[in-house]
Amino acid sequence: MARLQSRKGALPHIEWVDLKGDGTLIEVALVKKDSQDNQYFFELNKLDAIDRQRLFNIITKMHSDKFELWDLLSQHTLGNGMNALNYYHQLVKILTPSGTIIDPKAGIVGVKPGIQKVAEAPAEAETAPVKTEGESQ
Repeated sequence: MARLQSRKGALPHIEWVDLKGDGTLIEVALVKKDSQDNQYFFELNKLDAIDRQRLFNIITKMHSDKFELWDLLSQHTLGNGMNALNYYHQLVKILTPSGTIIDPKAGIVGVKPGIQKVAEAPAEAETAPVKTEGESQ
C-alpha cells in the first residue's frame, strides 16, 4: 500500500491523516509512534466539546511539544479525578505502516514492510535443560 498522506495540525500532537486511503484527511491526536512506525492515535471528531477542551488544555501547556502525547496525558489528572491517559486510552487505535487500523487490545502488532516476524527469544533458552536442586552437575 502507498504511504498514507498526512500533514501537521495547528497544535502540537495534532495531525490530519488519510486513515482510509481515500484522500479524506481526518484530524487525529497522535499519542505515540513506535519503533515499527505504528502510529497510536484517536480521532478528534469522536470527542465531545468537553473532551476536546480537556485535550486542548493539555497540548497547549508550556513545553508540551517536547514530549510525546502519551507522556503528557499520563501526567495530567482531569477535573473528574481520572488520569487523562486512562481516559483517552479507550479511544486509541493503531495505524500500521501498511495502513491497517487495529485495536491495541487485540494482541496484534504492525511491522515495517520487509519484516517477517517480531523478534523472538534466543533458541538456546528453549533447548537448555533446567537443573533442579537435587541434580548433580
